[in-house]
Amino acid sequence: MQEVLKATLDTIPANFLQDDKAIFTRVSDPMNPKRIAYIVKSVQYGDTLTEDKCKQAEALVARYADTFAGSLSGVLQVPGEQHHLEIPNGTTFNLRVHQCALTPPQTQFLYGHIEEMLEAGIIGQAPPDAVKCCATTVLAQKAH
Repeated sequence: MQEVLKATLDTIPANFLQDDKAIFTRVSDPMNPKRIAYIVKSVQYGDTLTEDKCKQAEALVARYADTFAGSLSGVLQVPGEQHHLEIPNGTTFNLRVHQCALTPPQTQFLYGHIEEMLEAGIIGQAPPDAVKCCATTVLAQKAH
């Protein structure tokens, strides 16, 4: 198994098959060698690890690859759990959005992630009469 993983890792780029649903087999085949290689290659290990420690970390990730989600659709729900906000009756919130205009790249980024979460079933569309609160969206770039 280790030799197959090493050979696969050496020959593939980090984003191989990123859009291919065949690689995201967390439920049907979590220990699929291609899926394991994708997970191991996608994890960022940092540059402070020695080569030996990095190989140990890669082996650990490969061993527990079934716990990693390769995409949002691979995130599994906890059975019986549901997010619930305890808001006292009669509480009112702002229903007007004072949103600054997003730039075209920001809009593309935000809408892309919204579509991905909709397709994965993480979020759903709400009818306008079900909306109880509106807030602005803030996009912040990571510093790295």
